[in-house]
Amino acid sequence: MLRYETERKHLVSAVNDLRDWELLNPAGGAVSMRLPDGNILMSATRLAFDRWQVSPRDFIVLAPDGAVIEQTGGLGASGTPVHLDLYRMLPRAGALVHTHAPYTLAFASLGLPVPSVTNRADTFGEIPCLHADDTAVKRKFLADRVPLDLPEGMVQRPEVAAVNLLEYRPQLEKVIAPRADEMERHGLAFTLYRHGAFTVGRHLEETVDLMLRLEESARTALLQAHLTAGTVFPNRLYRPERQSPVGATEATQVSSYLTGRD
Repeated sequence: MLRYETERKHLVSAVNDLRDWELLNPAGGAVSMRLPDGNILMSATRLAFDRWQVSPRDFIVLAPDGAVIEQTGGLGASGTPVHLDLYRMLPRAGALVHTHAPYTLAFASLGLPVPSVTNRADTFGEIPCLHADDTAVKRKFLADRVPLDLPEGMVQRPEVAAVNLLEYRPQLEKVIAPRADEMERHGLAFTLYRHGAFTVGRHLEETVDLMLRLEESARTALLQAHLTAGTVFPNRLYRPERQSPVGATEATQVSSYLTGRD
């Protein structure tokens, strides 16, 4: 008999919803939740290759340090350290969703934060993009390996884990961990450069809903740019009749935001 059978079925339902809503795809992703006893239930590796056709057995149960508690499918993905770090840094975190959803990924591919252009995205504040040159980090690691403390319950791909442990862990500590108090009011979201999106919620339903809101805001921002000849208006009314022929102040401000200029 499977341990945590109720929670496993709950996670299967969430994965099915994310897949049906075209947020999870064969490019990758991972879903996890904190169990009542503090252990972590996480989707196993290769589920993306299986097109997210998931059963209750296709999860792994990890201790907070990544040790295997129960393994009925594969191991955790190479992104397991990010999940474990977030649960450690954010005591209120009850679930995590990581996807390569297309519209959010468009912003992440450029290293841009996702702008909040809908009231549904306002509920979780800033959506930063954390940066790491994964190709360079992997190349450097393979040329000069350094010891890494890899969790037992994850795929042993140290060159991939090096990106998470050496580059993203310090950024999570600096950018996300200080926002732990916000979890009393709402979940959090962020993206990884050229990789994908993470949402962190207090329970699984909230976390799934946050991913929907995040992708909705990214999609709407890109549609805004199509309608306004390249301009995105976060929480600002678009009034083309008030713009000068060379563009209004609002457009200049947003252009600076999108290009990272002050």
